[in-house]
Amino acid sequence: MDRSRTVPAAPASFSSARHSIFIYTEEQRGNQMVESLVLGMMSDVSGSEKLIVVQDPFSSVKFIYRIDHESSNLDAAAITEHDEAAFNGKNSVEINAMSYRLGTAENAMKLLRGKTHWIQDKGSVLSVLLQNAAARKTRFAPARIERDRMRKVPQGVPVELLPT
Repeated sequence: MDRSRTVPAAPASFSSARHSIFIYTEEQRGNQMVESLVLGMMSDVSGSEKLIVVQDPFSSVKFIYRIDHESSNLDAAAITEHDEAAFNGKNSVEINAMSYRLGTAENAMKLLRGKTHWIQDKGSVLSVLLQNAAARKTRFAPARIERDRMRKVPQGVPVELLPT
């Protein structure tokens, strides 16, 4: 069954009900908007660093993203192995000697401020994948690297939906 389309993505109400977002990716499969499941969020003890956790629908890798609202970019910061059920607002995890509370998918969607279309920074994803392969445990990649960013998704890119 072919789930890809060349039409605009589903309306925001559809995405928020499913706790999913559309992420523009540039990868081997081609440039496309991919609907991805939002699992939850993570916040440090002070609440100053807030990240979202999104599962890649093709590889099932759970990426932890920093949000850049200005450029509509998601910067991969790490990979997590935590199950979706752990993101309930009651659990916490320690990464790089810091404690992070695992928040719900609803709270992650609030962090995104109603925006359902994002651009995945491919440089940060590659960095996180390489770091994860080398360390074999969850570690945060360095904070955002200053470089030119894609700020707009090209017209007519295919949209890949999650199975219903």
